[in-house]
Amino acid sequence: MPREVVLARPHPFIRKPMTELLTKIGFAPVAGKSSGRPAGVIVSSSVTSEAGSFEDVLKLVKNTWDDVPLVVATLLKPDMAIKSLGKDLAEVFPGKRVGFPSESRAPDILLVGLDDLRSPQTERVFQAFFR
Repeated sequence: MPREVVLARPHPFIRKPMTELLTKIGFAPVAGKSSGRPAGVIVSSSVTSEAGSFEDVLKLVKNTWDDVPLVVATLLKPDMAIKSLGKDLAEVFPGKRVGFPSESRAPDILLVGLDDLRSPQTERVFQAFFR
């Protein structure tokens, strides 16, 4: 049975490509709560979401799955993503290193863009990142 990855703040811009990628590499994407300890959690940084604000969902993730790998999906380019999302991530997850699939050193929190979801490198990074 595939390990679950929680789409904690799913948004249409990532739901389909993220679901396809996760399924392809052997994970089962689930919206909302996992039936156990998930292999990872993915949070969309979109401006709006039925699941709540970006910061509120990050806090929920920390309280529920603090030791589970976190991916933040964004439409922002890497430099803008760090500028825009870095403060919220640092407040909720102090001391955690934020990085991208293209980096050689594994981050604590992985930021991925839509283009990353089409990359074989991201497939390999996800397989190693999710536990």
